[in-house]
Amino acid sequence: MTQKNEKSFFQVIVHSFFIIPFFIAIFCILLFSGVHLMTREDKNIYDYLEDVKIGSLSKRWQAAFELSKRLDNPNALAKEDRFAKELMTAFKQSAHDDNRVRQYLALAMGRLKNEKFADILTQALAEEKEENLPALIYALGMLKQKQSAMYLHTYAEEHPNARVRSIAVAALGEIADEKSKFILKKTLNDKEPNVQWVSAISLAGMGDESGKKILLKLLHRDYFINFSEVDQQEQKGLMLKTIEVASQLNDPALKTQLNLLAETDQDMEIRKAAKKFL
Repeated sequence: MTQKNEKSFFQVIVHSFFIIPFFIAIFCILLFSGVHLMTREDKNIYDYLEDVKIGSLSKRWQAAFELSKRLDNPNALAKEDRFAKELMTAFKQSAHDDNRVRQYLALAMGRLKNEKFADILTQALAEEKEENLPALIYALGMLKQKQSAMYLHTYAEEHPNARVRSIAVAALGEIADEKSKFILKKTLNDKEPNVQWVSAISLAGMGDESGKKILLKLLHRDYFINFSEVDQQEQKGLMLKTIEVASQLNDPALKTQLNLLAETDQDMEIRKAAKKFL
């Protein structure tokens, strides 16, 4: 999967199934607490890091949030070794801080795409609070370092929290290590449908059609009638990503369904995507 497509599927998975309950609350606070006043200040990434380290509780997590947002479009300063070292130091010091600080710093590391961050994130997993695991695992998926995959296998297959399992499966798909296929094939049978969906899509993205039956379901709008929690935008995101990976498998049944979507789907973007990949 290209970096350009990172937000299309990986964030759909994350935000649709795992982090929305938490982040909706955060963004409501951001909207009504006047955080826009902070973003108007002429600050650079080092200023935000300093606020994370020594600011008040509310200022620390807001600074961590702003930092992660800024690094979604990294600038020259963010590439400096000094910044990477200071960011890792801030993350280590956040172990007992507000969860939001920890989570946003992890996302900042993931967005920076610096392979040096993979070790510190994997080392933190074992003793991390459960509510912070999705952000750390998500960051590892963005970093795409194959040595990280083995640390995520247990979370994908055995973690009791379905949100954690789902994002671990998505991260394994992003990392795309061939050694993870056996785990992803197991998670095709997870009791949670969304874990099954991500497993099938992740495998298909790696050229494996083991989840073909699930992919066919995701290409039928009627299938989503049984999942009222999946809104129209989330459904569209899942279908678009399924179209992309299904087109790589060269399977007759999948191609037939793609043809049908290209000709008859109610959403013109879905039609366009199906035609593009045929």
